[in-house]
Amino acid sequence: MRNFWKDGNVADCCGCGACEHICPKQCISLKPNDEGFLIPCRIDSLCINCGLCEKICPVSDNYTFNTTKPPIVYAAYDREHRVGSSSGGIFVTLAKYVIEKRHGWVYGAAFDKQFQLKHIGVCEVEELEKLRGSKYIQSNIGSTYTEIKRRLTQNEYVMFVGTPCQVAGLRSYLRKEYNNLLLVDLVCHGVPPQALFDEHVKYLECKHHARLVSYLFRDPDGWGVCEICDFANPQKHKVLPTYSLSPYLNAFMQAYTYRDSCYECKFAQIPRQGDITLADFWGVSNFFPEIKAKEGVSLVLANTPYGDTCLKETLKDCVVYQSNLEDASMYNPNLVSRTKRPKVRDTVFSEIQEKGYESIARTIFRVKNYHLLRMKIWLKSLK
Repeated sequence: MRNFWKDGNVADCCGCGACEHICPKQCISLKPNDEGFLIPCRIDSLCINCGLCEKICPVSDNYTFNTTKPPIVYAAYDREHRVGSSSGGIFVTLAKYVIEKRHGWVYGAAFDKQFQLKHIGVCEVEELEKLRGSKYIQSNIGSTYTEIKRRLTQNEYVMFVGTPCQVAGLRSYLRKEYNNLLLVDLVCHGVPPQALFDEHVKYLECKHHARLVSYLFRDPDGWGVCEICDFANPQKHKVLPTYSLSPYLNAFMQAYTYRDSCYECKFAQIPRQGDITLADFWGVSNFFPEIKAKEGVSLVLANTPYGDTCLKETLKDCVVYQSNLEDASMYNPNLVSRTKRPKVRDTVFSEIQEKGYESIARTIFRVKNYHLLRMKIWLKSLK
């Protein structure tokens, strides 16, 4: 957000919402730009020029975060919670610890009934299901930062899970360390806007002539990116077993639709932003052949002494192998480097506006060997 109010340049803005939360006059709000990404807009007549929004912006030069030691790297999974999780189930392990042992709150991204992705807080184990699973959209932080600050000052324990820029936004907004706050960042490729996923939902409902009632980005019984949809009126269950067959997910995996700042991300590196980092440990069987990798394995980093202490307490009953940063990043490069911007990104959103999502879904977003791939999957299903 460097010089944002001066020249309107939003290329650096990560949409974390820290500026909106910190404004003492509440004159800043996040609103979608032409591509659908949330950016800060200010009511100049209410602004008192206090400068707080620029001081706490995590993508500005004012923000720094350094850890004293390199991260401790683990491959891990929870036997009980591995099933139904995107990878090894370690998120659930940590979250249950916070709720059951610390009597605290867990904040993460969840869909509402209209498939709007928002950060919410839960304090019951039964509610953790809302937060489970990967969601390849930028979530709306809403009032999360201020809620967390209120809970922290009341000595309630809080665990916050989000993308690195969201974790950085919360850290910057709070402007002090809390010993009752556990920060967990996720290894992130980049984020498309909510508005793009809204278009995909419309596309699916039109294609299947039914209302979408459930959507999963990952296979809860396996380990991989796919599209699993449930429809009402009439009931339908549709599964695309590979992301390549879904226009939205194929575009996501090809990095066509990320926020501008994602391609210049300052957080896709070491040091990480959370006390703990979670991700998929892709390629784990190359380093630990004895692990049944198809069922999912979590990559876990202890980035701070506090994060290391929490992991030692929570992973006691989990299967844990100590690894290293080189192996962990070999098949998960966004752990230490940002995504390269493809040339198609320059025009893809204007193409959608001009021609409509359905047209782009059948052209730019469609994998080149689409029909051949569909045929191979169909033939495999017959065996």
